[in-house]
Amino acid sequence: MSSSAHEPNDAGLPAWASAVPPEAREFQGHRAGFVTRLLAVGIDFATVGVVLTALYVGWAIVLFAVNPVSFSLPSISFLAVLAIGAGVSWLTFTIAWATTGRTLGGRVMGIRVVSYAGKVMRPVGAGLRAAFCLGFMPGLFWGIVSHENRSLLDTVMRCSVIYDWTRRAPAREGKTQR
Repeated sequence: MSSSAHEPNDAGLPAWASAVPPEAREFQGHRAGFVTRLLAVGIDFATVGVVLTALYVGWAIVLFAVNPVSFSLPSISFLAVLAIGAGVSWLTFTIAWATTGRTLGGRVMGIRVVSYAGKVMRPVGAGLRAAFCLGFMPGLFWGIVSHENRSLLDTVMRCSVIYDWTRRAPAREGKTQR
């Protein structure tokens, strides 16, 4: 017998509340603040940095294995690093927002991106959001002055970044949850 997320448990709390730290329960489902979002993005970009470093080291190992006698570390232009980093970031954000609604940074900080209906975004919407986020980063700073804690991106895309410490992602947009 499975319980609904809204049915009370033995402590009289909804099922989702047992996963949420007691201090955070009053914020669950509310829009996340700018600092929380900034920290999540910092974690995400650090993760991309680790991925880029791993790709570079892997590339160097392959070059060494192919020709160890005349091996030298490969050089790569800053523009290429930016382009590859943007591609990895876009892919990471798109997949994360279209599947669970949260990136690694979002998971650590307890936030999730949801559609206007409070559901996980569709893949196309997640991809557009990721492109907008990377292409127009200054729009994120609108969240500082917004009374609704929404960036310019959130306003245009009709989505929100909410506090959500639960493990289970909301239903996908366009699908009903059983």
